Amino acid sequence: MAFLHDLYRALASALTRTHNLAVSEGQIYKNLSMPRLKDVPPRFASTAREIVDPLHTRVSSNCRRTVFPYGFPVHIRSNSRLVLEAAELSWGTYRQQFSLPALDVRCFVSDTESPACVEPPQFRSQAHLLSIVADHENFACLDLEQGFSFGWVTRNTARSTEYFRQCFLDVMIYPLLEIEYLITLHAACVMFNRKGVLLAGPSGAGKSSLAYACARSGWTYVSDDASAFFRRAAIPEVIGHPHRFRFREPVAELFPEFSDRTSSLRAYGKPTIEVQTATLSGLQTASGSSIDCIIFLNRYEAPSGPPRLRQLSAEEAWKRLLPSVWAVQLPALQERLDALQKLLDLPIYEMQYLEFPPAIDMLKDLTKTL
Repeated sequence: MAFLHDLYRALASALTRTHNLAVSEGQIYKNLSMPRLKDVPPRFASTAREIVDPLHTRVSSNCRRTVFPYGFPVHIRSNSRLVLEAAELSWGTYRQQFSLPALDVRCFVSDTESPACVEPPQFRSQAHLLSIVADHENFACLDLEQGFSFGWVTRNTARSTEYFRQCFLDVMIYPLLEIEYLITLHAACVMFNRKGVLLAGPSGAGKSSLAYACARSGWTYVSDDASAFFRRAAIPEVIGHPHRFRFREPVAELFPEFSDRTSSLRAYGKPTIEVQTATLSGLQTASGSSIDCIIFLNRYEAPSGPPRLRQLSAEEAWKRLLPSVWAVQLPALQERLDALQKLLDLPIYEMQYLEFPPAIDMLKDLTKTL
């Protein structure tokens, strides 16, 4: 039993240090050993409720909302409306598309006045658990098998809405969806003549800017930067994510209409401007698309003159697709690899380009052959 005493002592020390709670080893022992309140005989119920709760297991979660990222139901619970307001910004325009069990996501806000986090969190995973840690006051844990996550952030971190959304709330949900249902490619998706084209590539390849340029030229916009599809589907189809664009600075040099926009997302060292498509006139959007070909963008090695299109071998295409799958110690890893392999049956190209108009014309010509 010595190790239990060490555990209680460590918990008491940590809680006193991080939450300014005067918690004793004995209180920790009683809290971790206590029965559920519903199992306590009535004459002892009032005493049981007075037992200290240093792990905040009984924290209020009276702020609740169901949202639908990618059309999937997610129940969010919190003790702060700041969390619900952030969820509204991320997914308030999404509607339910799938009648499936809802994910259970609980994100709580502490009342400390510590400065807001600015550095991106670290991610680690073993077995069915994934941890997200920015510091000792801002962290989350995901159970990838149960579709459950919970986390704590400080009030100032929650008030830093864009950081909180990108570095905590989004990543408390998307990995759960990925493991249970999806595979997500680092690619934008646009349609022309009902043919879906994935614009793929690493960060900075120009996926969002080319997708927006296509949308301005009459294409239908489906998603930018990340395109997800059901991995168990016989025919892969992108689940639309058409409610926003996220551009890198200086986007106004490419599109002057954004000259009055400033970056608000600075997590991961990438100043980013978020634009809601509802604020843009004349754009066509869609909630889904077939995947008819994949284009890997290459602006870094583009020669002067017209764009060039080169078909990739299956081996080269696989090497470029594989980074979309992050490792996890669950059967879902092999399922995601199998789903990714289905895409090798599609036409896959690399396009080297410098200017938008000739690149868009080349893509239009390509859709006529699909």
